[in-house]
Amino acid sequence: MSVYTDKRNGHFGYNFMFNGIRYHKVFPEAKSLDEVQGYELIAKAQLRQKGYGIEKNQYNSSLAEIIKDYNVYKEVAYTKPYNFDYVINRFYKMTGNKVAEEVTLNDLLKYQCVRKKEVKASTVNREMDCIRRMFSLAKQNKKIRINPCDDLEDLRIENPPERFLTKDEEKILLSVSNEIMAAMIIVALYTGMRTSEILNLKWADVFFNENYLVVLNTKNGKSRRLPIIKKVKKALLSQKKISEYVFTSPVTFTKYEDIKTTFARTVKRAKIPHITFHKLRHTTASRLNELGVDIITIQRILDHSDVSITQQYTHTFDDSINNAFKKLEKY
Repeated sequence: MSVYTDKRNGHFGYNFMFNGIRYHKVFPEAKSLDEVQGYELIAKAQLRQKGYGIEKNQYNSSLAEIIKDYNVYKEVAYTKPYNFDYVINRFYKMTGNKVAEEVTLNDLLKYQCVRKKEVKASTVNREMDCIRRMFSLAKQNKKIRINPCDDLEDLRIENPPERFLTKDEEKILLSVSNEIMAAMIIVALYTGMRTSEILNLKWADVFFNENYLVVLNTKNGKSRRLPIIKKVKKALLSQKKISEYVFTSPVTFTKYEDIKTTFARTVKRAKIPHITFHKLRHTTASRLNELGVDIITIQRILDHSDVSITQQYTHTFDDSINNAFKKLEKY
């Protein structure tokens, strides 16, 4: 029996689930819990007979219902609405289809702890952000009164030292790459373009006579014009024009959608420390910084929305730190 005593006023009441809906009623005139248990039995009997006079709790939406609402919202709000479906599905299986109001911080911590053993802390934090957004939407829709994620803290992330590609590693990597991958690597290192920008580059956006290209599919939605040096020009001209895209598969005759796996195999074949294709862009920033290019210019080349993002990749750690300690030694 789910009967209770309200500590604030001493009133008795019942609060129970029936067919996925929560029912709640307070009896100020009741003298004991036993009396309310009788009322609860009557209420349930009435429900079975399409009973009457029972007060429904308006916050009785199930977890499945708010997930359904969230899925509809994602279709409109996100460009890639299905990317984190696996998160919601895992959380649902782990938590069960309880009333959304009854999802607690402990349910969230349980998911967080399980995933922490399987993936990086940064990944777990991204997944929890997805769950937060779902409950925030439920609160906006008045399906819940309190977001259980309000007191949830992100996992601490220990950022490893930034990884850049050295000139020697660049030579080795290019020596074991096929012609298409080698061209992509050169374009990435000597333009600072994002992976998606390289894969979406079209022949119509490259102006060989004027030695520049135009980047259209940018993260910030603003096109930018980049000069192309001789080695970039040579790399681009090495590609066969078999579609409107510069980097096209000779097998499918369509542009490449993802090169993570292929690049990872190339790095492994080169027998150099692990590095992702995205880090080539960071390498560009680091090299420009070493050459004395100012931070604002680097920011514009890389299309960063904030200069603080650029600063993450422009530290000349060895020289600056070592020189500082040399000066300290002479003090």
